Amino acid sequence: MKENQKLRVGVAGLNKGYDHLTSFKNDPRVILHAICDNNPDYLKWVANKENPVKYYENFNDMANDPELDIISVCTPTVYHTEMTVAALRAGKHVLCEKPMALCYADALEMLKASEETEKKLMISHQQRFGSDIQMIKRRQEAGYFGDIYFIRIAWRRPQRLMSLLTPQFARHPNGGVYDRNWFNERNKGGGVLRDLGTHMIDLALYITDFPELEGAYGNLYRKFYPADYDGSYTVDSEDLASAHIKFANGLSVQLEVSFASHVEDEIILTEIYGTKGGASRRNGEVRFFTTNGEGSYVEKVKDCVINTKSAQAHFIDAVAEDRSVPITAEQGARVVRVMDAIYASSGIIK
Repeated sequence: MKENQKLRVGVAGLNKGYDHLTSFKNDPRVILHAICDNNPDYLKWVANKENPVKYYENFNDMANDPELDIISVCTPTVYHTEMTVAALRAGKHVLCEKPMALCYADALEMLKASEETEKKLMISHQQRFGSDIQMIKRRQEAGYFGDIYFIRIAWRRPQRLMSLLTPQFARHPNGGVYDRNWFNERNKGGGVLRDLGTHMIDLALYITDFPELEGAYGNLYRKFYPADYDGSYTVDSEDLASAHIKFANGLSVQLEVSFASHVEDEIILTEIYGTKGGASRRNGEVRFFTTNGEGSYVEKVKDCVINTKSAQAHFIDAVAEDRSVPITAEQGARVVRVMDAIYASSGIIK
């Protein structure tokens, strides 16, 4: 990238993509060159509000725009592979929303396209960049935990939030109604394992430097339904997933994620068991555990003060400075491989 030259960015899928769009627009190194969505009314509303250079209803038209440098793929998961590969082969760098793909084979196809085109591909596992996770990662790199042999990860939501999280229809900021039921459809990438679980699996792998997977045993459940569910549309993905995941280096990970359970409050949890020390991350508060000459020692960190960047800013850094992305396609594929193992072992949804 030449000095003072701005990168021209396109965003595909303007539901989750609106967050990407906002982050890119706030970066002085970027021009919002194009947006794309299959809802023409909403697309035009966003275009009038955000003033991109161009807007497209067809993704391939945007991917083949010769002026674009970068595309953010923020569509439902079922489209990630097709769109990412098309954008890479059209000469664009790609930031793809999580999870990377529906299955490991599709993830490998995306990785291969990135390698063959020599274009950057980053997966937006943005929770890695939270101050609490960065604090834990720095301790791990400094040897604080010793050998990490067990991790418990969970993200569970109370049942009362279900109608807010996964209704068939939702509203755009302009008041227009759109169908978001793909979150409930397994073949489109729906289900809590792919939504919340992909974050938690990525964090466990990131903290432990991506050990090699040995296997997984999981269970999937669908016990609750959207408040507006009348049986006229598909709801066949899990609302709770639990799993025990084993790795070749001896590490094991216990996972629990749910869209709806009879619990008191929403809990986001990471617990680390190491031979020298441990840690607990619960809803943003971090505690570290070790021993000293007087016995057990607990360090409470309520306000993590590590300055972090968004996934979009990290990706612009990598493209502008021609260096490796911080969340690689290989890492994204490893997360998908773990999910594949859980789905394969669970069989049916109970």
